[in-house]
Amino acid sequence: MTIENLLVLGFVAGLIVGGATGRRKTGCMILLVVPIAMVAFIAWWQAAHPENIRSTSGLDYVFGPLWPSLGAIGGYLTGAMCRSLLRKIR
Repeated sequence: MTIENLLVLGFVAGLIVGGATGRRKTGCMILLVVPIAMVAFIAWWQAAHPENIRSTSGLDYVFGPLWPSLGAIGGYLTGAMCRSLLRKIR
């Protein structure tokens, strides 16, 4: 997966959570799933492709969750803003 794909997937997840939840604490707790899911995906991918393991593959666990988490933060803020605007219109 490329960095752009990870950002977009994180953004979509954050947008859904931001639009669906009304409280920030609840939304942030739900968004903890994004980096946990990414760590699980990295573990699965490295187990499925042992021929591609390099000396720097351990860094995937540090930097892999970074990109979807950044996208999720932006998506969450956008979803919360849209939810707030829709509430004002009604």
